Amino acid sequence: MPNVRLDAQGVPKAPVYEGTAPVLHRGPLSAPDAADPTGAAQGLDCAGYRMARFDLDTTGSSGLQYLEVQLLVWNPTAGRYFGGARRAFSAAQLQANPRPSLEAEVRGAVVFLKVTAAQATALSLRVYASLS
Repeated sequence: MPNVRLDAQGVPKAPVYEGTAPVLHRGPLSAPDAADPTGAAQGLDCAGYRMARFDLDTTGSSGLQYLEVQLLVWNPTAGRYFGGARRAFSAAQLQANPRPSLEAEVRGAVVFLKVTAAQATALSLRVYASLS
């Protein structure tokens, strides 16, 4: 059996999840996205991975009161992104944790984390992504 770990008795062990180092997915962003991206090349290719973690760094922002993001999934047959789950952060949540992290099950898809809304005096957002 290829790529299967065995214990001392020769019994297969649980799957091994290999992670990638975080990369800059987007940013620095100073405003919400006006529209969906137009092509798969703008997304994060998750081929061979099940999960994606997005680290949102808002530490350069001032007066950040609200932030909302949405996971978009590329459909190659339709040639466009489709909207997935949304997550909103209030001012209190962002003050308590200005660097929140989100995890999404991507199952090898091409994905894009869209900024759907933001209220700030000056927005400075970087989105890092890692796969596992």
